Amino acid sequence: MFRKITSFIMLYSFFIMVLSGFMLFISPFGRLSMMIKWQYLGLSKMDFQALHLIFMLVFTIAGTVHIIYNIKPIKAYLKNKTRKMVVFTKEMVIATLVTLGLFIATINHIEPLESFVKMNKSFNDYWIKEFKEKRMREMREMRENR
Repeated sequence: MFRKITSFIMLYSFFIMVLSGFMLFISPFGRLSMMIKWQYLGLSKMDFQALHLIFMLVFTIAGTVHIIYNIKPIKAYLKNKTRKMVVFTKEMVIATLVTLGLFIATINHIEPLESFVKMNKSFNDYWIKEFKEKRMREMREMRENR
């Protein structure tokens, strides 16, 4: 029963982290989100940050419990066809290289990953433009009402 509960908690946490991560990706940077009172689904950027942080913690704890519950299958992944323990299986090496490659490509601003990071900036530029236009409208209205 606890294995299933742990799996569902991980699943729900994953979905909440994906949603909150996406919302943080498209939301305005810094104080601008508060200045324009940015919200989605009735939640502010601060709400999405809190959700993302808390469910990252929940996912980490549930993931640790999941690993403990599934240590036997994980050990089986580290055995070859003769059932001997092998530290570097082909699958582990591939997973390690893919992860390391993505890590290095990200911190070295390599395409196409860099374009994805820049896409985040374009969302912020959009919000800045919206904020400036809103301010201009407000100032025009104030001048007209004098």
